[in-house]
Amino acid sequence: MKIGLALGGGGARGIAHLGVWQRLQELGIPIYCVAGTSIGAIAGAIIAAGRVDAALAWCAEPDWKKLPKLVFGNRFSSKALMQGRRVEELLSKLIAARDFADLSMPFAAVATDLNSGEEVTMRDGDLLSAVRASMSIPGIFRPVERQGRVLVDGQLVDPVPVAACREMGADKVIAVDINPPSPTFAGKSWKKVNIMDVLVGTFSIFNWEITRRAFAENSPDVLIRPSVGDVWALDFRHADRLVEIGRKAVGDDLIGRLEW
Repeated sequence: MKIGLALGGGGARGIAHLGVWQRLQELGIPIYCVAGTSIGAIAGAIIAAGRVDAALAWCAEPDWKKLPKLVFGNRFSSKALMQGRRVEELLSKLIAARDFADLSMPFAAVATDLNSGEEVTMRDGDLLSAVRASMSIPGIFRPVERQGRVLVDGQLVDPVPVAACREMGADKVIAVDINPPSPTFAGKSWKKVNIMDVLVGTFSIFNWEITRRAFAENSPDVLIRPSVGDVWALDFRHADRLVEIGRKAVGDDLIGRLEW
C-alpha cells in the first residue's frame, strides 16, 4: 500500500510537520509521496530531499531573533511588502536539492495562479522556485513567475493538498492540518498588533474555511491536527516545542487507523 503525506500551511506552526515525520518514521510507517502547501511545501521538500536532520539542527540553533531578519528583510517590493530574497537563500540552505529529479520520493508543491485563480500542482523542474511560489502569501511575499505563470500561496485554493497525494498514486493519505481555529492574534494585545498580524490573521481565517470545505470534498484517510493554536503564524521562537507537539500528535494507534 502506498501512503501519501499531505502537509498544510500555517506559517511557523509548520515546524510541527518535522515532528510528525519523525514519529511516523519511528512507527515504521513508509511514506511513498509527500505534497505540501506553503510552509507545508517547505517541510515536504526537506523531507523528500532527506534533509530533516539538517533542518532540525538548524531549528535548534540559538538566537531565533535572527529568523525575522533573514525572512523579512528591509527591502520592499512594488508587488508585496517583502521581496523574499533572504527566504530564498534560507530555502536553498535547508533543502539543498535544486530539481524535483534530485529528490528521493515523489513530491508536489501547490500554488495558486494569480491570473486565473487555478490550482497549480508542481512536480518537476526547478524545486526552489516551486517551493517559493507555494509560500508566497499575497501582499507579504512577492509572487513568483514560473513557467509562464504568476504564482502565489497555495493556501488560497488547497490548504492541505490531499488530492495532490492521490494524484501521485497514494492509496491512503495522512493529512497534517496546522491551522486549527484559534484566536486571530493568539493573545496579543491590540496595541501590539501590526500590519503583518492583520494580514496573516486574515489569511488564517480564510484558510480555515477553505480547509473545511476541501475536506468535505476530499477527506484524508487519517487527519492529524497538532495542538499549535497558541503559536502565532509568524513566531518562530518555539521551534523545539513545535517539533515535540508534532511528535505528540501522532498516536501509537496510527497504523490501525490506516487499516494497514
